Order: sequence, then C-alpha cells, then structure tokens
Amino acid sequence: DPYRISHPMPQDRIANLEVLVKQDPNVDRPDPPALQQRHDMMRVKIAVYMEGQAAASRLMRKMQGTLAAQYGDAQSTYLFGNIAAALAKTNALIRAQPKNAYFQELRGDILMKANKPKEAADAYAKAVSLDSARSGLLPVSVGQALMAVGTPDSLKKAVVQINNGLGRDKENSAGYRYLAQAYGELGDIPGAELATAESHFYSGNYKDAKIFAMRAQQQMKRGEPRWLRAQDIINYKPSTKIK
Repeated sequence: DPYRISHPMPQDRIANLEVLVKQDPNVDRPDPPALQQRHDMMRVKIAVYMEGQAAASRLMRKMQGTLAAQYGDAQSTYLFGNIAAALAKTNALIRAQPKNAYFQELRGDILMKANKPKEAADAYAKAVSLDSARSGLLPVSVGQALMAVGTPDSLKKAVVQINNGLGRDKENSAGYRYLAQAYGELGDIPGAELATAESHFYSGNYKDAKIFAMRAQQQMKRGEPRWLRAQDIINYKPSTKIK
C-alpha cells in the first residue's frame, strides 16, 4: 500500500510528536495569558460545535470564571438555548472585549438566527473591520446576511463582500455557492454558472465543475477574464500522484 509506505501510522505519529514536545525548550514554560485565552476559546468553540452541549459543559466547568467559559456558554446558548439569552451573553462579551472580532461574529450569527439580517450584516461588518487575521469567512458572512436582506442594492453589496472573502480564501466552496445564488437573483446567469463551477471545483467535483464552466462560457464573450477562468476549469486535469 503506497499510502502506508509513505505515511506513519497514527501511533507512530503520536510517538514522534511526544518526542518533539519533550525536546522543546519551552515545554514547561506557561503560555502567555492572552495566548492561553485564545487557545481555550477555540477549544470550547470546537467542543460546542463538534462534541455537543454535554461535552462543552464539562470543558467549561474546568474553565469557570474565564472569558473562554463565557464565550462557550454564549455559543451553547445560541445553538441549544434561547436566542435572547444568547444575545445578552454575547453583548456582555463584547463589553468585556470590544475589539474582539469573533464576539461580533457570534453576534451576527445570533441575529441571523433571529431573522434580523440587516443587524447581522452590521455585526459581521464590524467583525471584518476588527479582524487583523483577514479571515475570508467573515466577509462571506456579511454577504450572506445582505442576501437575506433581499433588496437589489443589498444583493449587489453581497456580491462585493463575498468576492472580497473569496479573494482572501479562494478555496471556500460554500462561498461560491452563496455567490452563485446572489448572481442568480441579480439576473447574472453566466456569473451564477461560473460561481457554481467554482464551488464544484473546490469541492473536488471536477466533472460537474467542467459542465457548469462550459455552460458559463456559452454566455460570455470569448477571452474576457471570466471566460478565461472557465477555460482554466475546463482544462484542469487532477493529479493522480499519491502524496
């Protein structure tokens, strides 16, 4: 099996990592509080979304009194509890850290669930303005909220925002699906077809990507940038090399 030859088994990978950790001069040095807080916040978010309410609650009990625990509680309340309570908890987080982009993102998520897309778009836009990491997901979230507003003007703004997000993270297949929907609602069918092709392409579904790229090309001027991108998809040949 070429894969097994070139890839260590999980137990071997863990053993190799343990050796590296023990050799690291910082192994016994506590992380800076800000870094530990970021790590804990990510742990609790993953627990809420991937492991469920009970697992997240167990983890949060170990973090009692921390901002990470409050963040996890707000996330859990948003997913499994009361929207109004989740919003109140998130607003408290924002008061504690007004420049935290991901608290604003959570506020946007809650407002979307509450069917308040215009307010959600504002929250996501605030998150974008605070995000020093320039995440591609946040502008796409702005675009989703603007799409839900549903006016011609908001749809045009949605296209701009989603394209901004895809410019930062061009492999976001879900982002292209939203873009295709926005183009379709604006009547830009070639744009919708190409965005659908991109979505399939970055999902690894090359057959359908080529079909939609050819459909897009039929409605485009030969040689224009979008036509050329469609041609790139049509010409693409996936590698068969085993990594």
